[in-house]
Amino acid sequence: MKRLVADTGPVLHLHEAGALDLLPLIGEIFLTPLVAAELRSRIPALPKWAKVQALSSTAQEREVEWRSAGLLHGGEAEALALARESKTDWFLTDDAAARLMAESLNVEVHGSIGVVLWAAASRLVKKPETELFLTGLEKSSLWMSLKVRIEARAALEKLFA
Repeated sequence: MKRLVADTGPVLHLHEAGALDLLPLIGEIFLTPLVAAELRSRIPALPKWAKVQALSSTAQEREVEWRSAGLLHGGEAEALALARESKTDWFLTDDAAARLMAESLNVEVHGSIGVVLWAAASRLVKKPETELFLTGLEKSSLWMSLKVRIEARAALEKLFA
């Protein structure tokens, strides 16, 4: 089981796509208090498997620095600070700036599409279900370029070739 820290985006987008139940198949999912609050304002209820974890004072300082510098927004900054401090296996974000920052800090990062394709590669979902999840993500509030959509579908075809 992996340890994952998520910001708001992937949890929201996977919820909108009907694919939220994929997350606990990967491992333990941790949210920061701000991410939990953001999600509560957008979805009916936090999933029972979501664990809310407060930041240490050191992580809070880092989060404030990133926000004050205009590098990240609150939820992304909190989540990345927690992911870095807790040495998480995966940091989940769909935010480009948060992804770049995580990669620069050597934190393994994945997004909503990556979660769906990981589940398919792990044979936790079949091809038709994966196609529905990808379609759901395309219809969700997640912005995806045409290039990313094409690449995700091509990856799916390779997985089930």
